[in-house]
Amino acid sequence: MGRRVLYGVVAAVVVLAVFGMSGSPYNRVGPGPAIEVGRPEGGSWSVMTSRVQRSNWLQWGKAELTGEHVIRDAGRGHGGGGPAPGGDAMSTAQTHAALVAAQLAARRAPVSAAGLQVGAVGGPARDGGLRPGDVLLAAGTADRLIPLRAPADLETATAGRATVHVLVVPRTSADAWGSAEVRRMPVGRLAGTEAGPTVALTAYPLGPVEGPSAGLILALARLDALTPGDLTGGHRVAGTGAIGLGGAVTGVGDVPEKVRAAVKARMDVFFVPVWQRSAAVEAAEGTGLRIVPVRTVTEAVDRLCADGGRAPLC
Repeated sequence: MGRRVLYGVVAAVVVLAVFGMSGSPYNRVGPGPAIEVGRPEGGSWSVMTSRVQRSNWLQWGKAELTGEHVIRDAGRGHGGGGPAPGGDAMSTAQTHAALVAAQLAARRAPVSAAGLQVGAVGGPARDGGLRPGDVLLAAGTADRLIPLRAPADLETATAGRATVHVLVVPRTSADAWGSAEVRRMPVGRLAGTEAGPTVALTAYPLGPVEGPSAGLILALARLDALTPGDLTGGHRVAGTGAIGLGGAVTGVGDVPEKVRAAVKARMDVFFVPVWQRSAAVEAAEGTGLRIVPVRTVTEAVDRLCADGGRAPLC
């Protein structure tokens, strides 16, 4: 009788072990690495990430017991910031960050349009100062620039005029763009310029990181690089948040995990979309990490300036 019980226990353990090591329909989500971008004089800018891993049933059980965040559907994206599907979202985040930073560096409110990107310059346009990769954001008169969303908008802005004012984000090197500037150009020199609405810019390369949530920190780091001084004020600045073309900060996924990543990396400040403040504060409780909720990139700049940031925008 005793052997039968022993054999039964052993068999049960083997079955449970085999089952436990089999794949579950859950992912485990935890803190990912901190990725530094830009080169500020004193502090640092870091994009915080989350890490998504496939889990077996034993790992799922441990996660449930320890309170680690788990999500169902192993094939679904998780809202950004970690190695996961979402290359298009990251491309959009990079483009928005570079365009918003370029306009804020020029002390302009960002237009809510991605503009037209110059693909080729020919004919009279070669003498107009435009280069392939430049972005034409708006055009019109000096006191009324109309956002450009399609080639027809540029045609409308130049119709019947000898000269036109164009808000340009210039490409300064193979993978960098400078501060926005308004140029007064003869309309004839725009002839031969091929510019389309598919706009792509890179603020800072992030390797395998995907999703939209790096937008806020990418914009702040790029803005810091485009202006004198040190916007970080000597602090180690991290955060998460997607941004729109107008500079609005919107919600993202896995905020608690990114906060924990910031704590682990010993960051000083963590920016978060204002609507996700509670989740960030709860995850940072008792750690010393300062949570700063913001609605826009401009509000984040104001908070940095109030905290010792040194830049012309302050």
